[in-house]
Amino acid sequence: MTSAAVVEPFRLAVPEADLADLRDRLHRTRWPEPETAPGWAQGVPLAHLQALCGHWAEGYDWRRTEARLNAVPQFRTRIDGLAVHFLHARSPHPDACRSC
Repeated sequence: MTSAAVVEPFRLAVPEADLADLRDRLHRTRWPEPETAPGWAQGVPLAHLQALCGHWAEGYDWRRTEARLNAVPQFRTRIDGLAVHFLHARSPHPDACRSC
């Protein structure tokens, strides 16, 4: 006999201290020397990675993203021992699931 999985509501709430820690670590990144080959032949170009980290440290609005995610019902459960996080959002289109 298999027991039913417990499905629990979930709401994203990242502590401000965690976001401050992330920004601090991004600001303290020790960068390598620039790549010697152009493009992506040696991995992510340094300038690209620096711009991305700068965006995460100064430009990304985590609270806006958190609010967008929390506007959709979210849940957590365990399936075969694996923790699963999922969103449940119905389509605004009445015929979105014709084959369901």
